[in-house]
Formats: sequence, structure tokens, C-alpha cells
Amino acid sequence: MGDWNERVRDAMKRRGMTNLQLATELGVNQTTVGRWLSGSSTPGVTTIDHIGSILGIKLLEATSAETGDAQETELLAAFRRMTATERTLLLHCLRDREHSCHKGPEDTDG
Repeated sequence: MGDWNERVRDAMKRRGMTNLQLATELGVNQTTVGRWLSGSSTPGVTTIDHIGSILGIKLLEATSAETGDAQETELLAAFRRMTATERTLLLHCLRDREHSCHKGPEDTDG
């Protein structure tokens, strides 16, 4: 997702804002903000938009330009929140488009 988090860190620095202050504004844990800014996790599109509005910067356009589609960002964030079993099922469905997505790999005839 490119350098959106670097843009956020720069904007925070210019405003003298700490991770704790941003976390408080967003209603999340300071550790969560730290993970976003380090790139170890990614917030959803709505949260990215909220961060941009707090800091007075445009992040969604940058994210969309970098990924080609804001939905890609949202899908990636949702995938990261999935359990290993859910990921396996989703990948199975994507690999075999004719497979019914409500069935797991163990439910196939083949």
C-alpha cells in the first residue's frame, strides 16, 4: 500500500501529534496506531479516511492511486483479520470459481 503511513507520520510530526493523541482521536489503542505506522498491519479504508481528515491530508486518493482500487485495500485488511481456516476456504473458492464458497475443501467430491 505504498507510503501512506509515511505520509501520516510526516503530518503527525508537523502537527506535533503523538501516536497516543491520534489513537485517542480514533478511539483505538496506541499500539494499534503504532502497528499501522510501522506497516505491520493496515487499517480499513474508512479508518484511513478518518486519519486523513484528522490530519488534514488526503490519504484515500493516494491509497487508490497506489493500489489501483480502494477496494483492494479494504479486501487486504479483511483478509488479514481472517482466521487461517477462513483464509484457506477463501483461497479455495478463488482458485476454483465453480466451487460453492459455502463448502470447504473437504466437502468437494473430487
